[in-house]
Amino acid sequence: MRCYLVVANQTLGGERLHELVSERVRAGDSRFHVLVPATPSAELERPPGGDAATDEYVEARHAARHLLEDEVDEPTVAPVAEDPGRAFARERLARELAWLRRLGATASGEVGVPDPVEAIKLVLHRDHVDEIILSTLPTGRSRWLATDLPSRIRRAFGLPVVHVTGQQGP
Repeated sequence: MRCYLVVANQTLGGERLHELVSERVRAGDSRFHVLVPATPSAELERPPGGDAATDEYVEARHAARHLLEDEVDEPTVAPVAEDPGRAFARERLARELAWLRRLGATASGEVGVPDPVEAIKLVLHRDHVDEIILSTLPTGRSRWLATDLPSRIRRAFGLPVVHVTGQQGP
């Protein structure tokens, strides 16, 4: 059985990613784990003007940067104080897992820490993966491509990385 790690955020659910994943499903017995590194929302960015951060701000930033959830089958009710960026990631993840299961694929997933390399590292610590499928926005719009994420992942983990670009998913 081939094991694939799908890493995406804004492009999760996009057409090009779905085409690539569908090809892998048709190729034979496979398992997918979907990782959504959750970017903290702009609402948690430091207010302009250099004002000192409040305790609430510091706690919210810490939670958004360091929380890694266990694998999920179904989304749980989000805590009231959950960062909007994490909430959107959780919704995208739930839609993608449902789509994969409709295809007949074995699928699991999680919302991870914002740093995609660190999030991948945490997944690979506990799971075997044959290939990483990375989906990003196009050059010029993608912060991940601006930091050369595909090459960084290849160097860090020594695994095949298939990169697909697409538009923002639903």
